[in-house]
Amino acid sequence: MTNLNITPIPDLGYEFYKGFPGGRYPHFSNSPPPAHFAASVNIANSGIKPLDVNGNEDEANGKIVMTSIGMSNTTQEFATGGAAAFKPTADADPAKDSRLIIVDGAQGGQPSTSWTNRNATTWSMLHSRLANAGVNSNQVQVLWMKQARATPPNNFPLHAQRLQEDLEQILRNAKFHFPNLKIAYVSSRTRSYSVGAPEGTLNPEPQAFESAFSVKWMIEKQISGDASLNFDSAKGEVVAPLILWGPYLWADGTAGRSDGFLWLCSDLSSDLTHPSGSGVRKVGAQLLAFFKTDSTTTPWFLKKTVVGQLPSCTISADVTNGIAPLTVNFSADASDADGTIRDYQWTFDDGTFATNANPTKIFKTPGTYTSRVTVTDNNGNNVTRSVQIGVAAVALADASISGNQFQMNVLGATNYNYVVQRSDDLTNWISVVTNHGPFTFISTNSGISRFYRAVLEP
Repeated sequence: MTNLNITPIPDLGYEFYKGFPGGRYPHFSNSPPPAHFAASVNIANSGIKPLDVNGNEDEANGKIVMTSIGMSNTTQEFATGGAAAFKPTADADPAKDSRLIIVDGAQGGQPSTSWTNRNATTWSMLHSRLANAGVNSNQVQVLWMKQARATPPNNFPLHAQRLQEDLEQILRNAKFHFPNLKIAYVSSRTRSYSVGAPEGTLNPEPQAFESAFSVKWMIEKQISGDASLNFDSAKGEVVAPLILWGPYLWADGTAGRSDGFLWLCSDLSSDLTHPSGSGVRKVGAQLLAFFKTDSTTTPWFLKKTVVGQLPSCTISADVTNGIAPLTVNFSADASDADGTIRDYQWTFDDGTFATNANPTKIFKTPGTYTSRVTVTDNNGNNVTRSVQIGVAAVALADASISGNQFQMNVLGATNYNYVVQRSDDLTNWISVVTNHGPFTFISTNSGISRFYRAVLEP
């Protein structure tokens, strides 16, 4: 099935999926709460430093080690799927800090349940790979994880809750094995083209999509202050790293995502679950864009030394404020006095990305987004520029009641449909009318009091 008519988590806005709110973080948001974000930026700037084999800071000769944890898809996308996978691409990027050592710890045929025992062979294999790379467990400070349970049943939310439990235990185990682990970036699965498959199928839809809720709920649990995921020594024993979303990798086939990202059947191998060469390339590109642009990664991922002159770059957006869905055309005007521009990497601050100079992004979820571009020249010199985009919810105006008649104006763009919904309890919402914006809604319902809202048509 090419399209499932499922909206990616970052694009859900104020909508629910099977009764559960969208957004990557709490309260429908795609951004972490201020305190969690501040803690992550502080760790990135002050906590992640080159370490020697004993875990002591050594700016001259120490290493920052980033590793991966996951199953076959993860290792293919991170390292073993060819030259377009993340590790070979990042290692060839002249902008990467030479002190950063990337080690693939993910292992084929090893789903989440193979990592929940801290004495499992998966962990000893990971230690062996570190040794082969000339580093050790004391130097591991950053982790990317993408995991799944094998053949999950179609019983949401139960299968997502079981995966959440596994993810939490894996990160506690990771902190045990890597005492200096500071931050874990977690991604959910890519799109599967195995839909409605019988029990025993690798990882079909919608379970692959629903794995995002496992990540979301785990992060929300840490944000709420749960001691079983504590990362802050001021609040007790540290048992886990700080957890953030990595890049969001799922898109609904040819329907795409708000940044234009598509996941085609040709991006998968014959089993419709593992990535093909083009699928590896797409995930590898999103990972590289994430680590070259995110404010919690650039302090330790990008090199700081300059060879020759830095590239110059100015960026612009044709609109910086508006009502969701807000279409923004970005532009990066870059040049290099003593070389050439090698690449552009954009992040839109909601788990989505672009890799061209002039991307277009549709912001479907209200919020404030710091869109950033990192421009790299042929010597690896890099500059990052940002622009803030403010996205408001669908605006309602001039609400009034006269007798049994309720009236309000729904504001919005003429090229989008908006749905007025009513509810008696603020939980169960019933669609009343759909129209393109702007329009006036009039209700003559009498009797029980009702609540009204207007949302973007899914």
